[in-house]
Amino acid sequence: MSKEANGRVHLWAFLQGIGFFPGGWRDDKAQPASVFEREYYERVARMVDDACFDAIVFGDQLQGRDAAGRTPGRLAIPTLDPFSLLAAMGSVTKHVGLVATVSTTYAEPAEVAAKFASLNYVTDGRAGWNIVTTAHPNSSWNFGEDELLEKSLRYKRAAGFVDTASHHWQAAAGKAEGAYKNDWFEIENPLTMPTSPQERPVFVQAGQSEDGREFAASCAEAIFCPAPTIEAGKEFRDDMRRRAAEKGRNPDELIIMPGLAFVLGETEEAAKAKHERMIELADVPLCIEYLSESIGYDLTVHDPDGPIPIEEICATCEFPAGMIRGMLTPSVEAGKTLGEHCREYATKPRGHAIFVGTPEQMADRIETWIDAGACDGFTLQPGFMPNELELFCQQVVPLLQERGLLRKSYQGTTLRDHLGIAA
Repeated sequence: MSKEANGRVHLWAFLQGIGFFPGGWRDDKAQPASVFEREYYERVARMVDDACFDAIVFGDQLQGRDAAGRTPGRLAIPTLDPFSLLAAMGSVTKHVGLVATVSTTYAEPAEVAAKFASLNYVTDGRAGWNIVTTAHPNSSWNFGEDELLEKSLRYKRAAGFVDTASHHWQAAAGKAEGAYKNDWFEIENPLTMPTSPQERPVFVQAGQSEDGREFAASCAEAIFCPAPTIEAGKEFRDDMRRRAAEKGRNPDELIIMPGLAFVLGETEEAAKAKHERMIELADVPLCIEYLSESIGYDLTVHDPDGPIPIEEICATCEFPAGMIRGMLTPSVEAGKTLGEHCREYATKPRGHAIFVGTPEQMADRIETWIDAGACDGFTLQPGFMPNELELFCQQVVPLLQERGLLRKSYQGTTLRDHLGIAA
């Protein structure tokens, strides 16, 4: 299926919890309790399927949501099993792709191969695998290990993991047989499993480091990344296409999908007012909880109006001290208080771009980035759920379709069909 048949822009819906903003669950139109109800996911799935999105994406969480042993009390970040959610959503849709995040550090190839084979089979070839290596140091504690595998080794294991899982899928399709061995894993007899029109899931990756980029260039078919500016998006896309070409791959079959959070309004002023409300809903105590959970350090024991205790944080936080120091230093040098830094962090969580404006302006923004070669589409992260996603589907999607940017109907049945990449 050609890319042209699918329009010029790809759209994914990243549906993690309540939405992008940590205080969004407190909005009057948010439905925080619904994220534990099957009907909620079925309704959202039908919505994005009707809007001709490529895929729905779910993350996963392997570590506890704690801050140095204390559970944050004011955060609403529910994480349910992605396979269970996507299977439920796949049962009420016919086309939209279903991308699950699974770690190669804390799983086994045969287990993952079997799960994706099942999801791929029951959805007629709509599965995608967001391949992660796990970065949170506390994750190891839930798997009987004292510490996380060193980063470069995690990516080497990931490469061996993907090759081993692929051998299972190839064997099931009659394209490989017998034993298989690499530096990390060994197979005596490949699993017997059902095959689908897509054979194996689409490979998705989200690493931004040098190791992550090299790994993605070697095997990923789509990449989820942060790109706060159009220049950053173009630099990343050009770099990944170059790396893929150097590895003998067709760079046109590498889909770059930066994250894009958004808040929509009938007017620009209305959108800005809603965005400001989203920020205000996360008051300073909630913002402190949010950053505490993000870095694995209990910031609530410090005065929010006092200086940032950078040395104490770096000495005892659960993430690598160098990374946390780099994040905190600009605010320390600017003389910001702890509360001010936490409040600022919560306005731009996870480093992704944020759009605030009207549906017409958002369509313009998407078209500008596509024309500039800054990406191939967007992984949409609604400000809060489900209202913002509904507004996008109802008001932005028709504009993109009128401009010839987005398909008006699906041109195939598998996720690879939607992405316009080879089987």
